[in-house]
Amino acid sequence: MYILNYYYKLSIDINGQIKCCNKEDIKKQVVKKVTKVIQKKVPKKVVKKETKKVVPAKKKVVSRKPQKKTVVKAAPVKKVVPKKAKAAPAKKQVSKKQNVKEQKDDKKKVLKPVAPKADSQPKVPVKYAAYTLDQYQAYQKAIKDWSSKTNQEIKDNLRKNLQSMSGNKDELLNKIADGIVLGSIPRCPHCYGGRPKYNQSTGSYFCVGYRDDTDFKFCNKTIATLDRTPWQL
Repeated sequence: MYILNYYYKLSIDINGQIKCCNKEDIKKQVVKKVTKVIQKKVPKKVVKKETKKVVPAKKKVVSRKPQKKTVVKAAPVKKVVPKKAKAAPAKKQVSKKQNVKEQKDDKKKVLKPVAPKADSQPKVPVKYAAYTLDQYQAYQKAIKDWSSKTNQEIKDNLRKNLQSMSGNKDELLNKIADGIVLGSIPRCPHCYGGRPKYNQSTGSYFCVGYRDDTDFKFCNKTIATLDRTPWQL
């Protein structure tokens, strides 16, 4: 039961005591008292926990089979009997007359080596196919004659015939022997400056070009034939 006053609000609690307080304080006090009374009257429920019984698992009985024992028999050892060495057959005695006859027969059986037949007509190698047989033989003779001379002597003769003097001794011998057989090679009719080179297998000439005062002028022309002048020794 609540009694309102002008300045204060009175409240009567459960025990009959009168207090002077605000409206909010009254509410708080009433809620506290009511909750205490309810807690005293209503007993708490006690929940019993059920304990589960643990049943032990049954052990499996495994029946063991008796294992058979394997017996390994040792292989019988064979006795090795050493073989008796055979006696070498006795050599037959050969008389002196038989030895002499055998030696004569061996001499008759020996074949004499057959000498290769010389070609009746010698051929010109493919490398020098542009030469005839006489020209090729003269070419080989010139190489033999000039091979004993020095490079300077060969160059002097090439200079005399207005030919190129470059290259090693084999190249110099080739130039001088070719010149002796066919004559000196003139200048290129296309560039008028280069000295064409003679192809000894095809018989044609090829001019690379010549060097001017400062630059090299290329020609790269193939010439079928050229008129050569006789060689001066």
